[in-house]
Amino acid sequence: MIDDDVLAEAWPLTPFDGAVGFARRLVLATLRLWGFELGDRADDVALLVSELLTNAFTHSGGQPVTLGLYASRSEHALTLDVLDGSSDHPKLRAVDDDAEHGRGLFIVDYLTAGRWTSQATDHGKRVLATLTLPTQPSAAQRQDLRQRIQAARPHPLVFSFVT
Repeated sequence: MIDDDVLAEAWPLTPFDGAVGFARRLVLATLRLWGFELGDRADDVALLVSELLTNAFTHSGGQPVTLGLYASRSEHALTLDVLDGSSDHPKLRAVDDDAEHGRGLFIVDYLTAGRWTSQATDHGKRVLATLTLPTQPSAAQRQDLRQRIQAARPHPLVFSFVT
């Protein structure tokens, strides 16, 4: 669904080898298709997708999950919405230095500046996480920049030879 401000898409995903990588590429490609220039935030978006889906696949018992993507042009933000069949809600907890797992939610919390939540649903839970995106220049700003770049370019030298 595409309108002037909020864009949305959702995909059912089953856990398989490579599912998280597939989802990262799918989200990044969709955002680019919608016209978002992610810049340095592309890696953050990919990491957020990875952490949320890995957690959902781990706790869903092998059941499919749904990944929703919502992007707001006016708020320069995207929200990832992950639904899974587990009723176990994620919680920030202390992790031993030697632990091999348990740091993903700290990454989610950091990337979203604490803008994430978990909600119970009739069939499990929903985890929503919102990430701020770079401000998109308006069409007028892009055109102005193109004109300034064009004006700043050196003019080519033209040589003519008379014989």
